[in-house]
Amino acid sequence: MLEYASVLWDPFVVTYSCHLERVQRRFLSSAAYMLKIVHPPHDYTPVLRALSLTSLANRRVKTNLAFLQKLIDGSIKTPSLLDQVNFKVPHRATRSRVPFTVPLHCTNYGKNKPIDRMMRLANEDPTILNLP
Repeated sequence: MLEYASVLWDPFVVTYSCHLERVQRRFLSSAAYMLKIVHPPHDYTPVLRALSLTSLANRRVKTNLAFLQKLIDGSIKTPSLLDQVNFKVPHRATRSRVPFTVPLHCTNYGKNKPIDRMMRLANEDPTILNLP
């Protein structure tokens, strides 16, 4: 339920992201107690590993990148969204392997628009996307 439409509402303010993570930590605390998983106080990474889960923040990043990949390869047929993806076309050969040009914004709100956020995440590790 916490991941529903996370591509759109992925919080960029740390406070809101912490509120979401708190929900998962409460669940992990209860699960650790019921399943008798030993873990240090306030460290739920052993519980995450035992249950084969990842943090909500990591799952939101993976969801954003998967959405961008599907948009690019045509699995999601939305031309209006694909028009907003800015592929980087260098004028000359460079060592830069960044696949997208992310527009500059004056505000955090503009900087974290869903498409721009996805392009920025893909630029952080270009090998994640299966681009030619």
